[in-house]
Amino acid sequence: MSGTKLGVVYMLTGSFLFAVTMAFAKLLSHSMGAVEVTFWRNIVGLIIVLWMVWRNPMQNRGGMFATLIFRGIIGTAALIVFFYTIGATSLSSAVVYAKTEPIFTALLAFFILKERLGYVSIFAIVIGFIGIAVLGRFEIDSLQVIGVMTGFLAALAYTSVRSLKGYYDEKAVVLSFMGFGTIIPLVLMMAGAFYKFPFIDDKLAVYVSPQGLDWLWIVMMGSFAALAQIFMTKAYYAAPAGIVSAASYSVVLFATIFGIMLGDIYPSSEVLIGGALIILSGVLLVYSK
Repeated sequence: MSGTKLGVVYMLTGSFLFAVTMAFAKLLSHSMGAVEVTFWRNIVGLIIVLWMVWRNPMQNRGGMFATLIFRGIIGTAALIVFFYTIGATSLSSAVVYAKTEPIFTALLAFFILKERLGYVSIFAIVIGFIGIAVLGRFEIDSLQVIGVMTGFLAALAYTSVRSLKGYYDEKAVVLSFMGFGTIIPLVLMMAGAFYKFPFIDDKLAVYVSPQGLDWLWIVMMGSFAALAQIFMTKAYYAAPAGIVSAASYSVVLFATIFGIMLGDIYPSSEVLIGGALIILSGVLLVYSK
């Protein structure tokens, strides 16, 4: 199988596994905050990845350690925001917000890397922001801002993943993400026991002891998350980023199906239209490069 086809298969598999992870996170969001969901998601995954490293040691060239650390920190921030959105809205809406990532990737490349934006790219960005407006019913509220933050932070995280190719084994990239994804939420929960964070939901950084089926959801979420992260990272290593990014939109379909299975209402017209515009924007940005 060619590298491109293998990359697409990896991404489709990773997208499905990521949607399963979202479903378990949705179940856990009923009893605990996003910071704790992030903690459990990563600590279980960290154990699995460490076992994989023990079985098959990493081969790292090294040289971009600061970027590796940045990927772990910014990826953790993106995940906390994403899990908060999952708990506050439907899975379909949460994943559509997350898929605004290509819009912000293009803007970051323009403003930071001074890359030129062609007419198609500009048109795609405009379509993407129209989609965001439709998704939010042309209103600006805290949930919409948090949802859009998911896409922005994900853009930073995925950009760093692409820059690490050739320097670090994909397991090292995943370990950075899951390592910081365990430490940062743990620190936040410890601080949350003594200090109330301003402008933050009361239960966001407070530890709640898992009960009953929560433990099963935690193990399943962490296990599927580790596998999803491995497959997604392998996808970016195996095939051109543009093709892999286009295949990643399959997660919208998977997440919508799982959301309906868990009791979400069928996507509204705003979600369908806004989501379609955001996906069109991302595809145009991918193929305009």
